[in-house]
Amino acid sequence: MSAAAAFRPGRVALACAVLASGALVSAEEPKAGDRFSATTEVSSILVPVTVRDGHGRIVATLEKEQFHLFVDGIEFPIRSFWREGGLPISYAFLLDTSGSMGVRRLGRAREAIMEFVRQLRPDDEVCLITFGAGEVRRRVAFGADPALLPRVLESLKGYGTTALYDVLTASDQVMEGAHNLRRVALLFTDGVDTASTMKPADALRILENLADPLYPLGIEPPPAEEGPPDSYEDLLRQFATASGGRYLRVDDAAHLPRFAHDLRQELTMRYIITFDPSGLGSVRWRKLEVRVKGGYTVLARQGYRGTLP
Repeated sequence: MSAAAAFRPGRVALACAVLASGALVSAEEPKAGDRFSATTEVSSILVPVTVRDGHGRIVATLEKEQFHLFVDGIEFPIRSFWREGGLPISYAFLLDTSGSMGVRRLGRAREAIMEFVRQLRPDDEVCLITFGAGEVRRRVAFGADPALLPRVLESLKGYGTTALYDVLTASDQVMEGAHNLRRVALLFTDGVDTASTMKPADALRILENLADPLYPLGIEPPPAEEGPPDSYEDLLRQFATASGGRYLRVDDAAHLPRFAHDLRQELTMRYIITFDPSGLGSVRWRKLEVRVKGGYTVLARQGYRGTLP
């Protein structure tokens, strides 16, 4: 299994215990740095913000004075603010390798990931995590040479069931080992879930601890009427919105590389706001809102767990 680390989901209680302890079930001991491990340490809160005008176009030239930060309905001053621009970014690619993806969807997902790789800047870094057949596995860790990705991607085969909800319970751990301040998780899946043991509501609560934006790309997802009302796209949208990312529906897998190209451009045109929790008072889920003067549409994470600023 070389540098791959595996996590086999179980019942809800077991999954939560694994998240709390960072434990893994693996056929062999993974190399240092390959383990998923949870952390409860609270430091600076980073809030990437995407702003669009009334026509849906990204606006990347606004000034700090136009932004307002609210936590639990209380406005706090913005002390740290900058545009992302040329800042390096850490990409975590989460790839569905279950049987429902098939050869064609999986092939297009490979092309989309390579589209991101072709646009990498010198200090950008990548991580590849796959899920399917009952396990989540880290294939390429942060800090590894991105040139490894093509070979690893070509070796992947689609088989087994999909545990989409279960892989999302480990979302707060996928950035383990990332070195850059800018981070994003990109999830490639057809949105089908056939084997999860965790209910959608349970998984959504775990996402309260997700610190980085999640962008699910739904590859030719099935119509809503073919699954329960809390499955597929609605759930993926909830995951994305909670983290400050957004869901992208890809009706034709052949267009996936173009979606990847456009998303890569979008990720260079955001703003970054950071603040430090005061450490005073109770540690709990705090509602976070960013408003921008001028009637713009704002996309940012919806909250964090900690104290007030």
